[in-house]
Amino acid sequence: MTEFAQDTLKKADNPAAPDLLHWLPGAFLLGVVAVGAVLTVLTPTVRQWPQGKDVVTGEAMVTYEKENLDAKVPWRDASVNLWGGLNARLFGEARDGALVGRDGWLFTSEEYQTAPSDQREIRANLAYIEQVRDELQKDGAQLVVALIPAKARVYADQTNAKVPAQTAGLYQSMRFDLEKAGIRTPDLLTPFEKAKSRTDVFLKTDTHWTPAGATLAAAKVAEAVRDLGVDLPAATYAAQTQPAATRAGDLTRYVPGSTLTDTVTPMSYTRTDEGGGGLFGDEGIAVTLVGTSYSAETKDNVWHFDGALATALGSEVLNMAREGKGPIVPMREYLTSPERKDNPAQIVVWEIPERFLRVEYKETK
Repeated sequence: MTEFAQDTLKKADNPAAPDLLHWLPGAFLLGVVAVGAVLTVLTPTVRQWPQGKDVVTGEAMVTYEKENLDAKVPWRDASVNLWGGLNARLFGEARDGALVGRDGWLFTSEEYQTAPSDQREIRANLAYIEQVRDELQKDGAQLVVALIPAKARVYADQTNAKVPAQTAGLYQSMRFDLEKAGIRTPDLLTPFEKAKSRTDVFLKTDTHWTPAGATLAAAKVAEAVRDLGVDLPAATYAAQTQPAATRAGDLTRYVPGSTLTDTVTPMSYTRTDEGGGGLFGDEGIAVTLVGTSYSAETKDNVWHFDGALATALGSEVLNMAREGKGPIVPMREYLTSPERKDNPAQIVVWEIPERFLRVEYKETK
């Protein structure tokens, strides 16, 4: 309940809300406490004091709060969900970690945060990307960076929050620096901004792109790869539209009790020629994809960037992306992996979301 009280009593960040509503968090908490006090007395399991715990050090109180109040009070989850829904609707706010936009749009707070160390981390990450370019060249491989623009940048019109001034030009400045370093980095921001009037390129309730956004990015990356003039082994794929499905995105966890969802129409990709066989076939795979959950093969992946990329390239793609590790760790793992040794790539596509450019780079020994 301590976490719930802190979240409920935080100062409302939406100045547009009527003054009367700014009293609502405290009133709501007092109401919950009053009703809860009565229900607590009537709930036998809540009245059980933990045995064998030290009262003086506070161990007994911590255990009681965690195991009895938080876990056994029957109205706790209902209160949390009710307040989460009211907070989103009345104040336009989510819990720390997300921002509520217009018309059901949610955004990760990471894309709006800044720190004094940002420029240092951006330079460090740029330097590491250049190191990766040099390392891949030892195998004769060329690096292409799929730099994914921030959702908050593409859909700035869906929220009152503004991208901080110090990162306003980050996407294009990083593209310029990478291209200057001889690393092909196709512009995904411009086509995303043009396409959003026709179709969503990011999921409303999720940090990730839609199948349409992934397909558009794959087409632009494939153009950049073809411009390098590399003769890739041919492969043909059939793309098939799957039935539409309702999906609650990863940002809805910051809005307790939320009913917000996305309607997603996934694509599936099937190789149709006689080739294939992956690493165990006679023909190696010339393109390797490294990156984050935007590319990784997971049970929650409905965008299938690897399949879209293979189809756009007309060549098989080895997927070495990993979920939950950011873009740096999967690349480090790939560089020392048996897959790189056994199947040297001609092209390595490195998918990097813009918001990770300011994340601390730690050099391994």
